[in-house]
Amino acid sequence: MDDCAAIVLAAGASTRLGRPKQLVEFEGESLLRRAARLAIDTGCSPVFVVLGQNAATFLPEVDDPQATVLINEEWQSGMASSLKLGINAALAANPQLRSIMALVCDQPRLDLPLLQILLTTHRSRLYAAQPLITASQYRETLGVPAIFSREVFPELLALTGDQGARKILIRHRANVAAVSFPGGEFDLDTPEDLARLNS
Repeated sequence: MDDCAAIVLAAGASTRLGRPKQLVEFEGESLLRRAARLAIDTGCSPVFVVLGQNAATFLPEVDDPQATVLINEEWQSGMASSLKLGINAALAANPQLRSIMALVCDQPRLDLPLLQILLTTHRSRLYAAQPLITASQYRETLGVPAIFSREVFPELLALTGDQGARKILIRHRANVAAVSFPGGEFDLDTPEDLARLNS
């Protein structure tokens, strides 16, 4: 469905984990391959996967022709640069794009039904008053995966450094539709997280 593109943000260095989280195996596939597959399975188009450090190592994990890999040469500057790279690529591919879904590869509890609910919820509000954002909610926090309407693109493109989209979610809280994501708070950042994943 070309009204919504998907951007998988996977350019980080996994410093705290001590190994590339992109290559951590979960349910028979790497977290990176899993995130790319889920993004494709939503039917979103185009799908972009943003890589950074050690990109060449990760390329074999994104071998579906429906996903386009983008290399963020400025990955060290933080997540904002990856988000901007993905948005600009999506708009270049479809200047009339209405929405963008942003997701990361280190939420192992993420599944296709959640992404489908996010999309259905967002599309049901496209013609309502100011349907700006549809976001995941976990432990009273709004976060990714999230879908941003075109009206918010300029604010996303204005982010800098390690700023993620949470700042924008807070700013537009009154116009955010929240979808419950049980387990969304569990992301893979530390060796302890990895131990929990494998327990």
